Amino acid sequence: MGEENRAGYNIDGILKEMRDEYWQGLEAVEEALEEQLECVTFALGGETYAFETIHAAEVLRIPRLVKIPKVQELIVGVFNLRGEIVAAMDIRPLLGLPQLPFGPSGRIIVVKGEKFHTGLLVESIKGVAALPLDTFEVAVKSLSGAQRDYLRGQLQLSDGLVILLDIGRLLAAPEIVIDHG
Repeated sequence: MGEENRAGYNIDGILKEMRDEYWQGLEAVEEALEEQLECVTFALGGETYAFETIHAAEVLRIPRLVKIPKVQELIVGVFNLRGEIVAAMDIRPLLGLPQLPFGPSGRIIVVKGEKFHTGLLVESIKGVAALPLDTFEVAVKSLSGAQRDYLRGQLQLSDGLVILLDIGRLLAAPEIVIDHG
């Protein structure tokens, strides 16, 4: 041990410095995670929308949809997802957006609700992004009641505005849920 001190090494000091650097690095990572929300982002009606990735199960190309008579207008049809029949919904009317035909970039985001899975039709997927919460603004009061009910707010990013959906409220909307109770 005396030999280590003669060579200029203080192993206890070095280990303490390494431990301190490690914990400082972890604290910085935790702070960064607390300030961001991981979301799937997509286009609807020319706008960028998002919701938390914990609600998204997967993204699919739009399959052949089977129309069901006498169901809500929002339900465009159903499709088979590995043996499970899932409804595909176009939520643009709920958000007051124009309903143009879906092009080749159209996709379905399979969403996990509390009681069921459903597919949301979107015009295109932009990706998964960690959205900074420090730019979050509550939904604008000038929106109509229905639109405001399904939006948590918006985030202003360098590449434009992202509107954050309240997916829980959206999936509980009376226009979507059928209760044969």
